[in-house]
Amino acid sequence: MKSVSLISLALSAAAIASPLTWERLIESAKADPRYEAAEKRAEATAKERNLKLWDKLELRYQMDGFSFAKHDFELRVTPQAFGERDADKAHYEAVKNYQQATFAVERSILLYDRYERGVRYVLRQKINEINKQLLQVIQDRIEVLHLKSGSASFNAEDLMTSLEKSASLKANLLSDSTALRDAELKMLAWAPAYDNVFLDSSFIPTMDELAEFLKNGVTVDENFPLVALAKGKRDSDVSKAQQDASKDRNYISHVGIGYSLQIESLMEKYKDLEYKDIKSGARYDDYESEWMANACNVRVTETGECAGYDATYKLRKLFPDTDNRKIADKFFLNLAFRLPFFDSNKDASLREQVEKLDAESKYLDEVREVNQKVARLTEEVLTLIDQWKVLKDYAEQVNASGFMEQFARNAGSDPLLLLRARESALESDLKAAKLEYDIFARYLSLLDYSGALARQDVTNHLREGIR
Repeated sequence: MKSVSLISLALSAAAIASPLTWERLIESAKADPRYEAAEKRAEATAKERNLKLWDKLELRYQMDGFSFAKHDFELRVTPQAFGERDADKAHYEAVKNYQQATFAVERSILLYDRYERGVRYVLRQKINEINKQLLQVIQDRIEVLHLKSGSASFNAEDLMTSLEKSASLKANLLSDSTALRDAELKMLAWAPAYDNVFLDSSFIPTMDELAEFLKNGVTVDENFPLVALAKGKRDSDVSKAQQDASKDRNYISHVGIGYSLQIESLMEKYKDLEYKDIKSGARYDDYESEWMANACNVRVTETGECAGYDATYKLRKLFPDTDNRKIADKFFLNLAFRLPFFDSNKDASLREQVEKLDAESKYLDEVREVNQKVARLTEEVLTLIDQWKVLKDYAEQVNASGFMEQFARNAGSDPLLLLRARESALESDLKAAKLEYDIFARYLSLLDYSGALARQDVTNHLREGIR
């Protein structure tokens, strides 16, 4: 037990010691509760469904009288309406596709958050490094200005401007440090098994690669999660309307088959005994005296005997009964039909058409909105990349050794001019770095819209691009 604990401790220590990389950051999305919930819904709806063959199956019982002698048992089926089974199948398929699209959207959102945070972290590191270099250049400039404070070429306004820039850059460095720490804490909250972050900048594509991805534009299709989600919602609403409409076509209300059971030992029935009955044989002899006593209709004689009888008198008595039906007659069939000629269904049909049109209209609105956003984002990314290239070209030109040598000769080796050239190149790099974040923010939105972030067979969605 002790050795197992030591091994577990060693593995935990190894996990903590290793940094949070891009791959681990992306993998952390699978542990998110939203991811797990969406995945479970998608898996549950993807299973095969056993569509019912009827709406309702009942076992009915009826007792005829409280003598418990007669019992009717019936198995009654309420069949599905015409077209209801096909409507159910279409609805289940639409719900499955809708949940699959919902899962793709959830996964895309979770990965978008992680990529956006990671890209911001990497670019903020780049901006922080440029700010440090700029601060060093400004401090060198301040030092040169202090050395020239007694000369005729000294410019006090230049010194004040440099001091202001130095203070502003120091504030920017503090802001960079806070932003980087906040980004680290957020990413470590997604992956609590790690205690430090190391995101390689080579994981991010270059501006040329982004331009190559988008040079032919982006075509919106049903693979886009938001479009697939809208399509799934439309199909679900349409199939639900078809389900509701089909339920009004239940022309057969029910079909039942039953069995009528009679227990002879509990069966009795009344019989009206007449004079001929009590004289016909031994079966009713026991009731002869009772019949005569009740049928006497004249004055009784002195000896107590009846002088005459009412021949029409009937004596009612209970006698055991028998079930003399054939076996086939003990079964019965129960059918019920709805008469559609006297039941207008125009309202249901109109309601179905309206719901279908509403669902189609909402779907087309969603597709149009996605198309507009994708087209706008594509145009903005390509425009910003062109601006970025201008800034980078200028910075590279200033930083080129031949350019600097020529500038130094023209400036007479004035250190302030050389420092100003260096400052100008760094400021251009800084603007380009900030522009990169705007570019990647839009590029990530494009990946989100296109469903590229929803793909599970990709380890680097940034470089895979929109396929």
